[in-house]
Formats: sequence, structure tokens, C-alpha cells
Amino acid sequence: MCGLFRHLRDLILDEKSLRGNSGVPDGEGLIDQNSYSVIEVDSLLDVVDHAKTLIGKDVIHKVFSQQVLTPEQVEEKHQALKELAADDELRAGLESILKSAAKHENSFYRLLFSNFVGYLFSPDEDRLEEAGYGYKLFEGGTKFLPGVVEETEKVKTPKSPYLKGLLDEIKSFASTRPFKLMKGPVYSWLGKFYLKHEKTGKPAVKMRLTLFKPLLLPIIFIVTVFLPYILNVSIAQFTVFSLLPFILLVFYVPIVGDFDKDSFIVPLRRIFVRSEEVERVVSVIGQLDELMSYHLYAEKSVHNTILPTMRVSNKQYIDVKAAVNPVLGFSDKHYVANDFDTSQHNLAFFTGPNSGGKTAFCKTLAQIQLLSQVGCYVPAKSATLTIADRVFYQTPEINSLDHDVGRFGTELKRTRDIFKAATTNSLVILDELAEGTTHKEKLETSLMILEAFKRLGSLTILVTHNHELAEHYLDGDTAVFRQVEFDGERATHRFENGISIISHADLVARSVGFSKQDIERILEEKLAAGRAG
Repeated sequence: MCGLFRHLRDLILDEKSLRGNSGVPDGEGLIDQNSYSVIEVDSLLDVVDHAKTLIGKDVIHKVFSQQVLTPEQVEEKHQALKELAADDELRAGLESILKSAAKHENSFYRLLFSNFVGYLFSPDEDRLEEAGYGYKLFEGGTKFLPGVVEETEKVKTPKSPYLKGLLDEIKSFASTRPFKLMKGPVYSWLGKFYLKHEKTGKPAVKMRLTLFKPLLLPIIFIVTVFLPYILNVSIAQFTVFSLLPFILLVFYVPIVGDFDKDSFIVPLRRIFVRSEEVERVVSVIGQLDELMSYHLYAEKSVHNTILPTMRVSNKQYIDVKAAVNPVLGFSDKHYVANDFDTSQHNLAFFTGPNSGGKTAFCKTLAQIQLLSQVGCYVPAKSATLTIADRVFYQTPEINSLDHDVGRFGTELKRTRDIFKAATTNSLVILDELAEGTTHKEKLETSLMILEAFKRLGSLTILVTHNHELAEHYLDGDTAVFRQVEFDGERATHRFENGISIISHADLVARSVGFSKQDIERILEEKLAAGRAG
């Protein structure tokens, strides 16, 4: 079984999932498991993934967490998306292909993976067991790829190389042996399969997707009717022989069914599931579905979306104008947009109070980075980025009982692992640093870590309440400084240049009902209640 089909089988059996994980061990993909969770990739997939097929959903999950494309590959996707947006006829053709694929895809996978248990036992569909001998699944499953090829041949030839290449690969599948075996008719002789034009001169058996064979049934009828007369059986004994048709049918069904299953259905599906040509064309269908998903994401978003410019550079940077969170802003027309530019620096600070939007915007940057890298639209007025080889996002961790180094050590381990894996082309977002120690030691440790990342060359973004960390880099224009903007006492969720030296803790405390005045009031109420009791 090919690796792709083994993976799809695990998905169908719920042994693997396209949500909640990056799909590869930490260190092998674009993002590790911690970053996957913090960046909320699942939520991002929920708004981007409009795939009609399982293979399409799988392709989207992989490109967002495991694969790193080159700027040239991203540009090829952009050209295809532009053509899709501009050509209604071409887009309708792709929709027809995917509609056909979605109709028979599940039958095809169940044909490849199911265990056929006949009619004597009740099948467990959760374990991919199917009643019968596979006739129905074979009939439906073998319509999957031929149907896709048929619809593809009706589609006008695209101009974009990426899209044209995908459609050409599907069309070329029509010349392969697996395709011809799916189309049929198929004949078997001495354990080998033949097409109609190949069986000349051979007494081959034709595959028929039914238990009722035109030659066998008349023979059974003749035998059961005339056998008593041939044997000169008395009338008294004839009643026993009258049961012979039912006895033969009891044996007939499993014998014929098992013959067809073992001689045709199982060997043919073995050819399909081991075929690199079949695996490749299924992957191409997923890539088409991925492309249409990106188009639909842009079409359904309430904010302006653009195809970002991807640059080749020896360092990682992001330059976005009027960027909106791809998830939270997907259906919220009033979501606040922001600018951010690190084209001249590889270190940036976000300062300001809790609930000011610092973390939300940093997640926006991480999500836009992922969208850009896969060739998708991004919600912004303009965007220029480089390809990141890894994307990391660290947030404060609360130590559990099995951690013997406390919160400070737990977070330091995480930072160490990120630093060891990061390169000049990595995006590293740190939400606070060195928590769980004294203020002095926190500053010293944080500055040491930031300086190391700066020298390494990664694009490092720090979310912090400690303005002293940012102020250390004020001289010499060596970093980007963004702070939460306020309109009176209200955070606007916009960011402006500068360093916030006031955390506005009093505003946050009042907003949650636990300011100094709230504490005094609650305390008086509790004391009064105690005296009254």
C-alpha cells in the first residue's frame, strides 16, 4: 500500500486527525506542536479549508504545517488563483471536476481498504467492514478517477502553468493501465487480467458485478429439475430433491461471491492501491481542491484580501499594511487593521496593557506568514514577506507536577529548544520571557536571550510589559517598537510607534471589577456579612 493511501486509511479509521496536530514529529515540519496550538492553526484551517474532498483537506493540512515552498512555487499558485478569479468558465470547470470527485471519493477509499464479510455476518463499518462481496463498492469506487478524467477533458485549457500542469496530469492518467482496468471490461485467465482487445483466443472469464451469472443459473435450473428423473427417484423421495434448488442457492451465493472477490475485486484493488500513478492523480485532485479553497476563502472574507509579494532574502521579514486577523476578522467587518514592517530590522517589541490586542496581532502576523507561504490570499491592503523555514510561537507555560525545574526552567527549556532549531530565515514570536524569577534576573536573562536571537538573525518579535527590555534597544535604531494606542482610557486595538511605559493595570482591573475601589467594596461587604451572621 502506498504511503498516501495508508495515511488516508488511518484518517478514515480516526487513527489520525487533520485537526489538533501538525502531523509530523517536532523538528520535521514548518511548525512544532506547541506553536501549532498557540497560533491556532486549527481555527485558521476552519476558515480557509473549503475543500470538497478528503484528499483536498489533507493537502491543505500538510501545506500549512509540514511543507515549505519556494517563492517561485508560491508565485505559480498566485498566477493560477488570478486566472481562476478572472475566468468564470474555467472556475466552473474546476468545480465540476471536484463535484465529481467528491461524489465517488469515499467509495473509492472504502473499496481499497474494506474487508468484505459476505452476508452471514453483520459488518462493523467503523472497522471498514462491508456486507457482501464488494460488487457495489467496486462499481462506485471505479467511477472516482474515470469520472474526474472525463470532467477534466471538458475543461478549457488554462494559461497558468501550475493549473495547466495539474489538469494535464489528470488527463495523462487516461493512458495508464490502472485507468483502463477501472473502465473495463476486465477478463481473467490463469491469474492475469486482460482488457477486451487483449483476450483474443483465450477462454477468459469476464468480470460481472453481480451474483447472477447468465451461464450458471440455467445449469442449476436444469440440474435441479431433471436430476430426479435421470436418477429414477420415486415420488416419495422427490420431495427431498425438491429442496435441492434452495440447498444449491445456499452454497451458490458464497461460492460465486468469494470467487468474484478473490479472483477480481481484491486483486484489482491491490493493483490500484499499489500504483504510483493512482496515488499521484489522487494527490493532484487534492491540489486542485486546495486551490479552489483559497479562492473561496478570499471570496467569503468580509475584508479585502490580496496575494502577497514573496521575496527571496537572506533574512526573514514581514511588511504588511492594514492587516486583519484571518480568523477573527473573517466575518467581522469592524475588526481593526494594523501595519507592521520589519524589512529594516530583525527584532521587534509590542508593549502595552493586557487586552490591548498585542497577542492577537502577533497571532495575526504568524497566521499571515502561514497563508503567504502556502500561496493563499491574506487579509491586508498590501503584504511583502519572505519564506520562513520555521515558525515558532512561545507563550508563558504553567509548570505541572512532573516538571522539576519550575515555571522559569520550563519556559527556559522551551526557549532553548526554539533557539537551537531557529535559523536566519525563521520567524520567532515570544510572548514574555523568563517568567517565574525576580525582576532583575528576568531582565538579565531576557536581554541575553534577545541578543542571541538578534545575532542569529531570526526575525524575533517580543510581546512584553517590561518597557526596560525595549528601551535597551532604543539607541541606534536597532529594533521596531509598537505600542497599544489609547483613545482616552480606551484601548483602540491599533498600534503606533513607541514604547508603552505604563501598563494601564488600573484600567484592566476596573474592567474586570477588581480595582482598588472594587476590592475595598467587596471586603466591606464580606466583613459586614460576617458581623451580621
